[in-house]
Amino acid sequence: MARAEIALAAALVTGYNALTMTAVNPGRVRRPRSLWLVALLLVAIGAANLALALDHARHADRYRTLGVSYPPLLRAGWGLLWAIVLLTVAAGLIGRRPWARRGAVLAVSNYAALSVLWSIGFARADFARQRIPFQVAVAAGLAVATWWIMRRQNVRAVFVTAQSEQHGIHRGEGA
Repeated sequence: MARAEIALAAALVTGYNALTMTAVNPGRVRRPRSLWLVALLLVAIGAANLALALDHARHADRYRTLGVSYPPLLRAGWGLLWAIVLLTVAAGLIGRRPWARRGAVLAVSNYAALSVLWSIGFARADFARQRIPFQVAVAAGLAVATWWIMRRQNVRAVFVTAQSEQHGIHRGEGA
């Protein structure tokens, strides 16, 4: 037997490739903590939007009586839409779906930009207007941090491994 064949046989038994000093089973690749952080952040923002949507839908008459500057049912629909999008992307990140990596960057950047535009469009009080620069800074920071995390090699490797598992491609099996 050739050296590579012996190493492959040992790798199948132990799950460790002695030649390359790496794990053979790509399913055992752990998700980086930064990926979990982004997923949990998306779950938190999605849950907050869901709670906001339910509150605005349930108490739309009270909000109209208070004279808020936006239509409460529009805010409820907007919150529900973002809750669905963000929770779906978070589930995709946790499940290592290949589309979720790009989806997270798109969802976070669009959510950040559109939430700032919402504030600009409906802010009437001086306090609300003075918050906008801070909101822009937080939104930009969140979008850049998400983009940076999703571009890191260890995060990309998790999704490449998951994609190869879906297509039945394993190390050591040439085509």
